[in-house]
This record gives sequence, C-alpha cells and structure tokens, in this order.
Amino acid sequence: MRKTAILAMVAFVILSGCKDSIKDESVGKQPPSPQVPVQAPVPAVVEKAKEAARPEIQEKPKVEPEKKAGGDQLKSFPEKVVPLTLGMQTKPNCSSTADLQDIGKLGVKFIRRGFYWDGIEKEKGKYEFTEYDRILKDADDNGLRVLACLFGNNKLHEDDNRGGIQTEEGRKGYANFAAALASHFKGRGIIWEIWNEPNVRTFWRNDKGAMHNSPEFADEYTALVKETVKTMRLSDPDCLVVAGSVSCFWDPSFNWTDSCFSKGMYKTGISGWSVHPYGLNSPEEYTAGYERMRSIMEKYGAPKDFPMLNTERGFAVAKTKSWEGNPESEGWSGGPEGMAFQYQSWHIVRQYMIDLMNGINLSSWYEWAGKEFAIASKDKKRPAYFACKNMIDQLSGFAYKERMKTASPLDYVLIFVNKAGAEKLVVWTSPPLKATPEKVKDHDVAIPVNAAGELKLVDLMGKESVVKVTDGKISVKLSGAPQYVVLK
Repeated sequence: MRKTAILAMVAFVILSGCKDSIKDESVGKQPPSPQVPVQAPVPAVVEKAKEAARPEIQEKPKVEPEKKAGGDQLKSFPEKVVPLTLGMQTKPNCSSTADLQDIGKLGVKFIRRGFYWDGIEKEKGKYEFTEYDRILKDADDNGLRVLACLFGNNKLHEDDNRGGIQTEEGRKGYANFAAALASHFKGRGIIWEIWNEPNVRTFWRNDKGAMHNSPEFADEYTALVKETVKTMRLSDPDCLVVAGSVSCFWDPSFNWTDSCFSKGMYKTGISGWSVHPYGLNSPEEYTAGYERMRSIMEKYGAPKDFPMLNTERGFAVAKTKSWEGNPESEGWSGGPEGMAFQYQSWHIVRQYMIDLMNGINLSSWYEWAGKEFAIASKDKKRPAYFACKNMIDQLSGFAYKERMKTASPLDYVLIFVNKAGAEKLVVWTSPPLKATPEKVKDHDVAIPVNAAGELKLVDLMGKESVVKVTDGKISVKLSGAPQYVVLK
C-alpha cells in the first residue's frame, strides 16, 4: 500500500483537472492494490419549441424540452440487440457536440458521462443543469442514450476532505441532488449510476487507515444507495438506477460486493448492478467474474437474470502507471508494445461479444478519446475504431443466440440471428488463462454449418473473402482477431 503522503498527492491530482483527474477521466480508472484475479472457466430528439408572438405584457411560458420517442422503451434497459447495448465512456474534454456527432456516426447507442455534484449544486439547494441539458440534446440528436454517473463530493453538505460520503447530511444532500436530476430529466431514458468505484480509496475515501474493499466502505456506500434510490423514486418512480460500479474482478472486490448485499443492497430497489472488470488480461476471463457476481446477488434474493452492466472497461495501447505496488499497469493486456494497437482492436470486439454471451445489459468501452485507452482523437482514429465500426456494420440488428461447442475451450464460435431469420457467426480464439495476447495460437478449425456452396467471410477490418462448404463444414483459421461468417 502507498504511504499516506503519496495517497494524498494522488487524491489531489485525481480531483483536479489533469490526466489522472476524475473530471478529465470522467468517471475513469485508477486501480487499487493488486489481488489475485478470479479463475476463468473451460443505448427523440430534444428541440426548443418556437414561441408565438405575444403582447409584451404577457409572460412567455416555460418551454419544456421534448422527450425522446420510444415511450416505455426508455423505462427499461435496451434490448440485447447489436448495437443497442454498446456504449462509449466520455469525459468533459471529449463530450462536445462534435464528439457526440462522431460517436453517433460510429454507431454505438449510449455514452457514459460523469454528472458532477459540485458543478451542478454550487449554491445549497439550487441546481444548474445547463451543460447537461446540452449533452442530452446532443445525445438525442445523435441517437444516443446516456448513462449518467452521479459522482463527487460537495462541501456544501459534507466538508471533511475525506472523500466518499459518511454523514447523514451528506447522504441527504447527494440524494436530493440525484432526485433533482431525475425530476429534470424525467422521461429521457437516462440510466443513473450511483458513484464511481466506491470500493476503492481512489474514489471513495483515502484517509489514514482506510482500506480498499473494506466493510466500512460497504456500509457507507450501501447507506448512500438506500437514501438515494428512495429519494429519486419520489421524483421519478420509473427511473433506472444502478449501483456498484465495482472496481476490478479481484477476490476482495467480490467480498466487498457480498458485504454490500448482506447489508440490504438488493432491497434498496436498485435496477441493476454495475461492474468494471479490470484486473484481467483478456475479455474471455470476464465470464468467471460475471458468474461469481451473479452467485453473490442470488444468495441475497436477486433473480438469476437481475441486470448486470459493464459500465467501464477498456484496453490500453501503452503501459500506464501502476498503483500501490501493482506490478501490472492499468488496462494493459501485456505482450509486445508494438502490437498494442492491434490487440486493442481485437479486444474491443471480443469484449462486446463476451458481454453479449453473458447476458450483460450494457457494455461501455473505456474510452472514446484521450491517451492510452482511446479509440479516437480529433485528427486520428485508431484501429480499434475501425474494428468497432465493422463489428456494428456486420451485426447491426442481430442478437446473440448461443455458443457452438468446439474441441478447445479457448475457441469461440458464436451464433447471431436477426428477426428476419438471417444467421451469422463470430469466430476467434483466445490465449490461455492469464496469458498475454501474443500467446494465442492461430489454427484451423472445422465448423459445421447448415449451408452449401460458398459463404462470405469478413475479417476484423471488413475485408471480404469466401469459404467453401465441404461435407457440411467450413474450415476457418482462427486467431485473436474476430471474423464474421454469413450463413444465411
């Protein structure tokens, strides 16, 4: 663990406006101390109404923004159809009108964005929504829903410089802030997320003696969720509110989750539980973590299909600084650094595929723009952008059906179908458990198909070729780069 002085410096940087800032990183990442990873098994347009001419003595009526079309669909999580559940992390420095236009053109259907308490409530009991009204309008204009992470302290309500929320006044202040947002944006289809990574000191509290994933953190956070959900539902009974935002799939993170649910987390009335599956080298390792999270929630009364969201995970193209003795840098999958852009392009597709395979309700890639994790910048798009675009083009309107059995548990052959009856396969292979991406073994695999003649094969970046059906099978060379096979 870091010394207190170093932690204080880190906390200051995080809460200011630099790379490591929660506001520049939005609700972004810094991992806690290392733990042992789990073992993996074999998203209506908002417009201003035109005002009719009126006598000067008549007061102009308040113009309310129009709600998105979609009605009841906006009261629930999106249908698990590509790309409705796919989104991008944005931050204050990359959520301009132009940014949201570009994100909309990519084809994803929601953004995750921090809604900062101290920026909205600058005077006690008064809330300023101007910037967020703009974001919602831009999102609507570009076919995007918003996952709003309600983050940050506010000295108007709790001025102890500890981070997190520990007092009744702080909880009520935060809950009223959240309820004001729920009321203001009622009917807009926003998914509200309570805090960012409250299980770690980086984003909860970092005073002397505080520990990541501690029972005290679980107590404090669960109390906040109870107060917040109750108060938000008074403003909007139909609002979607998720909690968790759990940092990393490490044993202590699962223990912290168990502690929250043992204290009544499920009974708060949350709409779902969100996770950030860092701490693992490959998307395929998420499956064990998702299963473990579900088993914890079920133990405390949640149904097997209780919504779970991956609200933040990405893969970096360069090593980032490690934290508190962590020998591995954040979001780094390993392997030759010269191959990092290629690996990122593999992982953006495989992450979404694995999330769909596991029934995850939303999958948010970290991140849109920035440095190590970004897929785009103002003047350049990385290979991962084009891989994501091609994936959306290939699978738009398709839903995951099942995983085909293969000889090796490392091989993935996923079947997707659409409402018209068309079928496609997404195929790739993965490295062994805990291994780095260059350890993947390219190899040919025979895949049984109910088709004849030649089938179209599309690679990671959209290049087309054909494969011949022989004796009811096709032979495809699997690699770490997903490919698409058009069956019918």
